[in-house]
Amino acid sequence: MGILEGIAIKGLTSLTTNLVKKFVDLGWNKVAEEFSASFNEEDLIAFCKACDEYINIRTLYSRQQDVFIDDVYVPLFMSPINELEKQYEISNLSFYSEGITNIIGRAGQGKSTFLRKMLINELKSGNTIPIFFELKYLSTEFDFLQQLSTWFERHNLKISEKGVARLLKNGYIKVFLDGFDEIHPAAHDEALALIKDLSRAYPKITIIVTTRPDTLITTEPFISNYNVLELTKDNVRNLFLNISNNNVDLTDDAIEQIQKYPSIEEITKTPILAILLFITYRAWSKIPDNLADFYKKIFITLLTHHDSLKPGKKIDRGIDIPLNDHQIEDVFSVFCFTTFSENMDTFTNREASAYMKEAISSECYEGICSKNLVNVIKQCTGILCSDGYDLLAFSHKSLQEYYAAVYIKKQSIHDIRNFYKSVKFAEQERKYGAVLSFLSAEDFDNYAKYYYIPCFKEMFNVETVKAEIDGHTMHNGIEKVIQSVAIPFRAPNSVKASKSVDEKNKIEKKSISIGLRIEFNDNESTYFHMKLLQPIIFNLISSGVYFEFLTSNLEKISDYNKDEDDELDFPLQEVLEGVTKENKDKFFTGIYKDFTESITVIHGEIIKKYKKRSQPSLLNKVFKKSQKEDSKIITG
Repeated sequence: MGILEGIAIKGLTSLTTNLVKKFVDLGWNKVAEEFSASFNEEDLIAFCKACDEYINIRTLYSRQQDVFIDDVYVPLFMSPINELEKQYEISNLSFYSEGITNIIGRAGQGKSTFLRKMLINELKSGNTIPIFFELKYLSTEFDFLQQLSTWFERHNLKISEKGVARLLKNGYIKVFLDGFDEIHPAAHDEALALIKDLSRAYPKITIIVTTRPDTLITTEPFISNYNVLELTKDNVRNLFLNISNNNVDLTDDAIEQIQKYPSIEEITKTPILAILLFITYRAWSKIPDNLADFYKKIFITLLTHHDSLKPGKKIDRGIDIPLNDHQIEDVFSVFCFTTFSENMDTFTNREASAYMKEAISSECYEGICSKNLVNVIKQCTGILCSDGYDLLAFSHKSLQEYYAAVYIKKQSIHDIRNFYKSVKFAEQERKYGAVLSFLSAEDFDNYAKYYYIPCFKEMFNVETVKAEIDGHTMHNGIEKVIQSVAIPFRAPNSVKASKSVDEKNKIEKKSISIGLRIEFNDNESTYFHMKLLQPIIFNLISSGVYFEFLTSNLEKISDYNKDEDDELDFPLQEVLEGVTKENKDKFFTGIYKDFTESITVIHGEIIKKYKKRSQPSLLNKVFKKSQKEDSKIITG
């Protein structure tokens, strides 16, 4: 007996028995005979077997055999697009309202998985006959009713198109439409029209669609949109239990380690990255303490996950790629750098193959099919995944950023030095900010020498960089940031609407939103400016500076704020000069404290480490010693 047959046959049999009885009661004897013939026990069993393809899946941690979806499914939650405070567990929802429900999720969030789970739940309930229709197979040349009838036939239920229409009309079918984003974009208009026509023609049926963000269906009126939410800590724990076959000790140890590292905990909010992290943990018995260490392990760990995948030998993935795992990683790092530098984190399969071909050539390999190599990385690592019709995307953008950093690290010292000099300007710094963060770990010596130290000298106007930042140097840096910052002010709506002077002076702090505008030379680094912006905002509020200045200048600001979007900018220097000494002192006390916490400690660690690593290396010492000994032999 198949899995689905065992859990669904009872519900389906009960449903069809009730249907036949209803048609008999209505005097529709011929209709009843048709349904009795189409939904006999033998055909229902065949239907369940045909639907097994939807509930047995392959996963990143079970690529060689099917797993039953109930054994691996972790509850996911979603919220209505306009009511984020409301959260619903997706697979247990019963959507019986009229119209179309659209569930929106990013690549790797498990849209297809939870829709398959919904299919199982519906089959168990026996309330309706569910249809799981993959929209990549939708034809805009045929009526949707005709295609649904064909779907039944393909799944061993021989029911006429008229019979399907009757079930739809009476609300006995529930339609799951998976992957609107997998339809060719040129056909989105026609596909959406077919779905809407189906809903209008049969208003009693429930239609649930899944899609990635920003597709046409997400903007359509009268469709209920829901967003898939990120995984919670409980979700992650349950996911790890599933992967480890309920190994509680292993799961608890992994969770405990993850909680020590905020940057690692952050990436476990999507199923695909949580799974990749646990696979890495299981292979290395340790959770990496930062993203760079995690990503360093992840590629080789996944490529060598099967016993047949051995470095240095031809890789047996069913695709002919005569490269070992390390060579594939080298090529992939070129691919990541090229796509990142061209602002591409989503691309068509054809574009991906073209970028991969360029990467293969860059690494001087020949006879490698770029399309096959893209498929290897997609199938074996999950770092690249499908993101709609003919589209690929990185499962997390930080993976692209990390491997771009890996590529940079491997270049000649001349090219590396030029990169750091070129990126030390506002525009490039913003673009390569995350890559620079990875380089601070992966390429520390060059990062410190050619990027961090020059940025520090420029910002703090010093010739020599020491591990300890003295008060004078700190003051210069803080003053430089303050002089570049302006604060936009806007009178609260409640104040603008009031005619009472007393009421105008009562500003509700909770209704205030504070932002900053920063002006700097495009030829200068903004590294330290960005470090201090958040402390400035916090201390403007906590010191009372912002509210004192706003209250004192309320009339002037209100007169300027004629339109809703109008804001009056004041230089931060002017704001500080326009408040009491007490509040101004509070502000600077807080800024100096935050400066010490956010910059001084990290700065000290970087400079101490750099100076230690700048000492003559062991290799240098060994050869100097050898040369001295040789000299003694010659002179002796």
